[in-house]
Amino acid sequence: MLDYIWAGADGSTVLEVVAVLVPALVLLWIVMTVMALHKRDVYFWSLGSTWTSVIACPIALVIMCFSSFSQLNDPNVPLFHAPIAAGAILYVVALAFAIFYNYNATRSAMLAFSTSMLQQLAVLGVIFLFFRWQGDEVNRGR
Repeated sequence: MLDYIWAGADGSTVLEVVAVLVPALVLLWIVMTVMALHKRDVYFWSLGSTWTSVIACPIALVIMCFSSFSQLNDPNVPLFHAPIAAGAILYVVALAFAIFYNYNATRSAMLAFSTSMLQQLAVLGVIFLFFRWQGDEVNRGR
């Protein structure tokens, strides 16, 4: 009986439960973080660390992508690691700045960490929207 509950007829019951719970828990985490910020009279989009993360982290990722230019003419050439290191340093510095800035704004280590992770999620959203708009422009020509 338990095998059927955990695995289901096709073996995907646990996967289906996880697929439903993860987005619900992420939404709950976002709502709880924003509510905790508002209780401290701190607003997510008015934080300087939010805008620092939204601007600096994609720039760091673009800098990291420059390492692929070393293999344009000859694919056997080893990858140039300096842009990867420079981008990683910029990303880590932006994340550390966000954590310390958020701690000073909220006076809570857990809320500062949660807000910083939420800011990183905003960065992923900006990147997603950028690539989504690029895909829409390609499809408009058809």
